[in-house]
Amino acid sequence: MTSKNKKLSIHTLIAHTGKNAYENFGIPAPPLYRTSTILSSNMNAYRNKTGKYTYGRNGTPTTDSLSLSIAKLYSADGCVLAPSGMSAITTGLMSTIKTNDHILVPDSVYGSTRRFVKEEFPRLNIDYQFYNSRDISSLETLIKENTTAIYIETPGTYTFEIIDIEEVIRVCKKFKLKSIIDNTWATALYFNPLEFGVDIVIEAVTKYISGHSDIMMGAVVANDENLINLQRWTRNSGTYVSPDDVYLSLRGLRTLPLRLKQSSENSLDIAKYLETKKEVKKVIHPALTQHPDHEKWKNYFNGASGLFAIEFQDYITQTDVDKLADACKIFGIGASWGGYSSLLSTMNIGENRHLKSSYVPKGEYLRIYAGSENIDDLINDLENGFKELCLK
Repeated sequence: MTSKNKKLSIHTLIAHTGKNAYENFGIPAPPLYRTSTILSSNMNAYRNKTGKYTYGRNGTPTTDSLSLSIAKLYSADGCVLAPSGMSAITTGLMSTIKTNDHILVPDSVYGSTRRFVKEEFPRLNIDYQFYNSRDISSLETLIKENTTAIYIETPGTYTFEIIDIEEVIRVCKKFKLKSIIDNTWATALYFNPLEFGVDIVIEAVTKYISGHSDIMMGAVVANDENLINLQRWTRNSGTYVSPDDVYLSLRGLRTLPLRLKQSSENSLDIAKYLETKKEVKKVIHPALTQHPDHEKWKNYFNGASGLFAIEFQDYITQTDVDKLADACKIFGIGASWGGYSSLLSTMNIGENRHLKSSYVPKGEYLRIYAGSENIDDLINDLENGFKELCLK
């Protein structure tokens, strides 16, 4: 017999949260509300904004269904939605810091976040400094009188460093700083930063939650005053999400555990296959025991997503990598990830690093996302790509 007070698992919450069929004529899926105008019953109600919903940009039952669902997955007080993952990042940042503040940012941060920090913060007279996410023993020495926040991304987007979250939070509490984290790689299923004391959690709904590579959206969750600040910034900046995208994201959310599990299992199988290839110098996947941050990954995460990378041997050229990728017929070539189909992409990591101490692959680099396809088909597809390297 199940106790009424027993906490539901996150998988059950995903299947049922954010909907009430018996307030919707018995229809399980929350309805799609498209609107700008919301009528008031009388002029007094309009003047005093007594209704729960007053204007389309400020929220509808559709947006509430998704934001409340995501908040519940993180056991948070609330969630605000943004029109892209990057917009969610700027929402988390700009609701927290202000002119003349100083913020610490990991050197392994997402490239678009780095660009926002480097190009927009100076214009706003906000100071910033990059830190080595793999070695934060000297993090306290970077704190200034005007430091107000530490930004976290774990694992790092391209080279998958795992940050010592507990040490960062210890520093934040000691110096009364806010902590902001991008948790897109893990989702709430595999890591809940709020449980470790992080103040603000960002997730790109574009990726795993929507899961079909057809919408762009972001979410930011928080508690107490941090949530109030997020709601203020969202309202005042006019941040708004399409109700159609919200509806698609709600539908995608229901199958998140199934898709994430398949993606995770495929990525580990592919990573182990790639460890056997003589052309590969290093497989950069935190769930592998040889990863330098594997123990930290085990300490914080309940699983691994489908995104990882490889570094090739020094004799493999960019042209070789291009030939490998071009020969693959199942793996697509493109940015983003989190959908049902597998992807390959490459980039110059050195252009996205500031510190000499940060890890930069010396060989050619390839980022791999494992989707939901059959694992044998995926490995055979990569094998066909590696055959191109054997023709040298």
